[in-house]
Amino acid sequence: MAITSRVFCLAAVLGLTLIGGNSSLIQTVVTVITVGALSGYVSYMTGHTSLVVLTAETVIVGLIMGLTFPDSVVLMPYLVVLPLLAGLFKGFTGVAVNLMAQAVAVILIPILTQGFSGLDTRALALAPWLLTNFGGGLLGVWARSLGLTAGTDPGSEQYESARQLLTQLRTVARRLSAGLDSEGMSAQLMATMHEHLDDSFGAVFMKMSGNVLIPLGYRGMGAQQVLTPNDPLIDQCWAEMEPVQGVVPSGNRNARHRLVLPLRVGNRMIGVAVSSGATSPEPSVVTGLMDELDGHSLRLDTALVFDEIRTMATADERQRLAREIHDGIAQEVASLGYVVDHMASTTRDPAVAQGLRELRGQLTSVVGDLRLSIFDLRSDVSATNGLGSALSDYVRQVGAKSDLTVHLTLNEAATRLSPMVEAELLRIAQEAITNARKHASARNLWVDCWTDPPFVSLSVRDDGQGMTTGRDDSYGISIMRERAQRIDASLEVTSESGDDSPRGTSVQVKILDKSILSTEGHQSYD
Repeated sequence: MAITSRVFCLAAVLGLTLIGGNSSLIQTVVTVITVGALSGYVSYMTGHTSLVVLTAETVIVGLIMGLTFPDSVVLMPYLVVLPLLAGLFKGFTGVAVNLMAQAVAVILIPILTQGFSGLDTRALALAPWLLTNFGGGLLGVWARSLGLTAGTDPGSEQYESARQLLTQLRTVARRLSAGLDSEGMSAQLMATMHEHLDDSFGAVFMKMSGNVLIPLGYRGMGAQQVLTPNDPLIDQCWAEMEPVQGVVPSGNRNARHRLVLPLRVGNRMIGVAVSSGATSPEPSVVTGLMDELDGHSLRLDTALVFDEIRTMATADERQRLAREIHDGIAQEVASLGYVVDHMASTTRDPAVAQGLRELRGQLTSVVGDLRLSIFDLRSDVSATNGLGSALSDYVRQVGAKSDLTVHLTLNEAATRLSPMVEAELLRIAQEAITNARKHASARNLWVDCWTDPPFVSLSVRDDGQGMTTGRDDSYGISIMRERAQRIDASLEVTSESGDDSPRGTSVQVKILDKSILSTEGHQSYD
């Protein structure tokens, strides 16, 4: 507003002056335009309109007008803009200071320098404009009171900025050549390393929340045993933000030489890329590789930010659904239970009373299911609550609120999986456990989870009645398959049957890094 109002008024004044053709007046107007441009530039660079700058501009413009009166009367509309801006940004105090500066510059100083000759003419010509300036200042104060000035609510600015950025993200994400798949980008990064170094093993570790290095991908059969995040060379690389290499003790001669490359975005590090090979690379090769990795790092950091935004949005939506269920249908079903209790206590018909008691039991079961559904929605993995901890809490809750005896086995490596993989595995386990609890009529439930990134095995088994023909509106297994495909996992659902053996259903999820399977010279395995 400060810049636009100046530009509009000065352009109008300049146009009128050019039509008049007075060369001296044109020079005066150009001088005022220069002063206004400097004031607007200072406000733009500092990010706010300063009362000191605005007052200085008023004094300079007022002096120019006062000393060149009456030819400079054409510039009076510009002096209306300045108290208007003072009222908008500084309130009534700004208006008072601005009008005092105008009076001093336009009237007092010319009287001291030129005397009282022509004072009547000057007063008659300037009085209407000074009153108009005062009105413009009051208009600015009124607009400020209505909250029309920028910057009155910093929180609103932040939300508006976030809205604009998210709107742009929707369009920009579709134009990116590599998309926003962080794991796919890490595979590209390791392929680039292999082209330059001809290494045997590669890995990408990212620093996630909690200052924990999490593997984003591996390349090479057995790379997860050779390359680990607790490597002294990684610590040195992180401290220096420069490539580090050395010879490490290893039983594999093809992995003796270790190279750790920083993944940098500007002046910060987001992770490291680790390579092991039979020979040490030349410094020129490392330099050329770093030039390419800097571009990969920016794309990878963008994908990770997008993953975090998506995770936050998903978590917020799950929390909202949990609140809706708790405050809505759960409360209504509980209220129905109280109504049924009252009806059962007042009826004299034994058959009706028995039916009401059965209905009350079904309502209690529904309320229990709703509470577990709320717990499903609230359960999640985080920087401090990994897959094992979240799965353990969930299984313990299910065991306490159902007739199932739950047997849990956890075998987790020190290195965590990526947040997206942990979240999807937890959802698959929840769906499988819910199916067993609701439909299997089982007495026991076995949950086994084994993780050694990038390898994962998750198994949920029960001793229930086995799978029956699914309903047309049942999507449990298809949803589990979609989640498994999202993290490149295999899902196997089997059901035992037979008259002489106990029935049961088993859901097993396995993850094997595809980049390892696709490496030339290595044999795939199950």
